[in-house]
Order: sequence, then C-alpha cells, then structure tokens
Amino acid sequence: MNDWWKQRTVRDVYKFVRVSRATGEELEMLPMLRGGSISRNNDVRILDTAEVTRVGKFDIGADLVRVYRTAEWRGGHSETVVLGTFIPVIPSRNVHNRFSTATVKLYGRLQELLQDKFAHPYTVNKGDNAVEVAKKVAADIGLTVIADPSDYTVSRTRVYGIGANQNNSETDDTKLGMVNDLLSLAGFRAAKDDAMGNILYSKYVDPVNRPAAYSMSEGPDCKFEPDMTDEQDITEIANHAVVVYKCEDEGGNQITYVGEAWDNDPDSQFSTVSRGYTITKSYEYSDAPVGSTAEEKQAYADKRAKTLLKTNQSAIRRVTMTSAGYPATVNDSLDIDYPSGSISGKFEIRVQKLTLTGGCPTETELRQFVR
Repeated sequence: MNDWWKQRTVRDVYKFVRVSRATGEELEMLPMLRGGSISRNNDVRILDTAEVTRVGKFDIGADLVRVYRTAEWRGGHSETVVLGTFIPVIPSRNVHNRFSTATVKLYGRLQELLQDKFAHPYTVNKGDNAVEVAKKVAADIGLTVIADPSDYTVSRTRVYGIGANQNNSETDDTKLGMVNDLLSLAGFRAAKDDAMGNILYSKYVDPVNRPAAYSMSEGPDCKFEPDMTDEQDITEIANHAVVVYKCEDEGGNQITYVGEAWDNDPDSQFSTVSRGYTITKSYEYSDAPVGSTAEEKQAYADKRAKTLLKTNQSAIRRVTMTSAGYPATVNDSLDIDYPSGSISGKFEIRVQKLTLTGGCPTETELRQFVR
C-alpha cells in the first residue's frame, strides 16, 4: 500500500466548518475564515490553539469551528484529515469603511474545563473510581470523553473547587485541575483533546515503549529540512527528591509520611558532590502511600522518592526541525533517521506549529529523555 504522506503534496486546501455544540453535527462551511496557524504544546494544559483570519461577517453563536486539510499528490490522489475542533473568540478587528478583517483565536475544548470551577466544594469519597469521577465532571458540561479503563479508587476523601484545600501542590481550583489530579492518581496522562473535540483520558506509557505514530528519514523523498537544532538540557537534573504524603489513620488523625532520596555518589555526574550544590524536586500528595502498616507505608514513600529521583536524573534532549505536514500530533512518538546530522531514534512530539499554507509547513520540537 502506498504511503502518500511520505511524499510531498502538490496542492493543499483548508476548509473551516461550523459544528453544532448541541448535536456535534457539521452545519455549514465558513468561507470567511482563511489561512492562519495551529499550535500544539504538550507542556501546557490547553494543548491546542489556533489563529485564523476572518474576512467579512462571522457569527456562529456558541457553536464550534472544525478545520480540515485536503492534501493532493501527483496523479490526483487526495486525502482529507481533521486538524482540530475549536472554540472561536474574536478579540479585536480592523475596520475600513464597511470592510473589516479580524484575527479569530481558536481554543481546544479543554478550555471549557480550565475556565469552569465548582462554586462549592466537590467531594470525592474514599473508594470512588478516580477516572469515572473525572469522566462525569467533563460529561456534565457537555464534553464527550473517551477513557481507558481503570479500577483505581481513591484511598481517602478528596475535595475540589473554590475555597477547598487543594490535594497536592500542582492542583488548582478549576475543573481541569481536578480532572488531571484524579487522572494522575490513576497513573494516567493529563487530559487532552483529539482533532474531533473529544476529551481523551489515557494511561501513561513511556514514549520509548509506544509504537511510533510516524517515521521520517533522509533520502529522495525526505520531508524535513536539513537544518535542525539539537540540544541537551541538564540544568534541572535533580540530586535530591522529597515526597510528602498527608493522610488520615483509621481514627481520623492526620499522619504525614516523608520519603527522601539523595544522590551523593562522587562518581555520578549530577550528584551533590560533583555539582557542589543541591537541586531538589519535591512532590506533595493528599493521599496515603501504599501499604498496610506504618512501616510499609514509610518504605513505599522512600521507594517512591528514589524512583522520582531516578526519573529526574534524565537529561532532556530536544531536537527542533521544520518539515512538511505529517499525520502525528503531540504525545505521539516519532522515529527520525537522519544519519548525516547524527540524529536518529525515537522521540516524543512535544510542540508543533502548523502553518495553513501549501505543504502545511510544520515546526516540531521533539523530546527524548537520556538516562
């Protein structure tokens, strides 16, 4: 079977479609929207945003905008893919007599969870399934959730929302903060949305262990430009990890378990001895560590600290490149084979910026953890 995406396109057409918020049906074309770009970033909570130009009147109420790309190759073969489904916002416009243009900002549907909060504390009871609760939070505001199965249940009561004491140092009072906290407990990735606007809850899998969504290699049909940036960042590599668990015993008394791990090995490149100073990574959880006795729970906290220290001792290799558009998105794994530039291996896609012109030029930042 011919993989057309390995070849460069001869023509690209982008279309914008109105999507009913109430039913999810596509209602009409939006010819007043043109060009622009789509940005995807794995390190921010709203993974995808976009900007397009509006020429003429644009008013679709509370409905959504879906962006399509139709790619055509030599010989007439064509394929159409969805690039994203967004909430439109027009912050300003330029006016000349009766003619006006504006930049329309588009936000992925996670924005709806980020901007919504519970007015009163929302309680998740001990024994509740964390992922099922997270699904209900999103579904209750009209979002469609696709979630991996999970049988994880919370080990103590947790409270979210405005005025609630947040459950760990990384949780805020938004509904998205609540969802991501519950997903983290269950061993899931943070929530993301797909191109159709569905919300995805997926179990975390190390990028090294995931099959590559796409591959690129140098050669006659090479899709990437030869100029790349290859950097390795060691500034945040820790030599000290602290894990704090705050929980209750059977009598309702507050108990704190602190796990700690150090790298004091003089033969280690990043140890306190080699660097001469301490770099600490700390984590706080409002939950009990695994174990049936106090000794087992403390041992688990210490083990968890050692694991997190090891995780934080991975140097981050970043490769930035420009290529023609390809069928993969952030969080996906990408195989690169560029022996001339000494860049080869499996990388995770961290950032993309798609320009909606011929060939769909795409700037990509790839990430690889080097242990």
